[in-house]
Amino acid sequence: MNNESPLRFKYKVSVRGLVVAMAFAIAFAAMMVHFAQTPVEPHLTGTLAGTIPPSAMPTIYWGFAAFFIIATIYLLFAIVKHSNSVNYIELGTKSALVQIKSPSMSMSQVTIPYQSIRTIQVNDIQKHQTVVVSSSVNDLVLDSRCFSTPSDFTTFLSALEQRRHD
Repeated sequence: MNNESPLRFKYKVSVRGLVVAMAFAIAFAAMMVHFAQTPVEPHLTGTLAGTIPPSAMPTIYWGFAAFFIIATIYLLFAIVKHSNSVNYIELGTKSALVQIKSPSMSMSQVTIPYQSIRTIQVNDIQKHQTVVVSSSVNDLVLDSRCFSTPSDFTTFLSALEQRRHD
C-alpha cells in the first residue's frame, strides 16, 4: 500500500443503544406518571413511611417523571443527530485522523500520530470484531460493524499496521 496517499473509510455509529435507552426512559416516565396519579397506598411506602409522608409521594413521582421526560428528549435529539451522519476515519501520511460522533451530543475528533501507537489489538466479540488502538495520545475503540464493508475493516487494519511501522 502506498503510504503517500491518505485512505478514507466511512464509519457509521449505530444508534441502536440510544433507541433502547429511549424506550426505557419512555417506559419509566409513563410508570412514574401513573404512580403520581394513583392514590398512594400505605403498604407501598412501608419502609419509607418513617422518612417520607405518603402525601409527598406524588411530588416525588412527578420529579422522577420529569427527569425521564427530559432524558427522553435528550435521547431523541441524540438519535436524530447521529442517524443522519456519516463519519470518516482517515489514515493520513503522518497520523490517523478519526472523526466520529460518539453516542453523545458532542463531536469527538481524534488525531493519533503513528509513532505514538503502542498497541493495536483486535478482539472477537460474538459475531464481530473490535480494534483497540492504544497510544500515548488517546485510546480508541472501533467496531467492525460500523465500517461500510468487512473488507474496509480488513483494509483499515492492514494499512494502519503498515503505516505504524513505516
